[in-house]
Amino acid sequence: MHTRIPISTFLLAVSVLCAQAPSKPAPAPAKPASAPTAQAPTPPAPDDVAQVKAVPYKPTIQRDPFSAPREERSSDALDLLDDIAVKGMIRKEGKNFAVVSDSRGNVRWLPQGHRFKDGEITSITEKSVTFHQWELNTTNRSAFRTITKTFKREEGNP
Repeated sequence: MHTRIPISTFLLAVSVLCAQAPSKPAPAPAKPASAPTAQAPTPPAPDDVAQVKAVPYKPTIQRDPFSAPREERSSDALDLLDDIAVKGMIRKEGKNFAVVSDSRGNVRWLPQGHRFKDGEITSITEKSVTFHQWELNTTNRSAFRTITKTFKREEGNP
């Protein structure tokens, strides 16, 4: 009696597995040599939504997937307004540029509308540069404070 239960369980499992196994397709009958070749299938109508088209994958952005994503803005756009010192103003081709230096000691000419990490230049006059500064942790650019920085004289010059 003890041997019948495991054997019957085994036979039941084998019959279930055999019933689930996919059957092999029957081999196609050999074609006679005089039979005409089959024509290519006609393409479906262009408005057929069930048509499956092969679309090759062509990535356009090449980057290292293991590196942290970075902003595409230039490195000077990451400066804070508190780190900027205004040195003067230059007029070139009818356009005013503010001469500013950052905390790293880089001196640049920046036009009106230049954006920083926490603000932008709104106006450049002959005596000062006006900025709009907003909070870093918000995306609301309509809530800002106006900062006016006057030109600083270089150290060592009388």
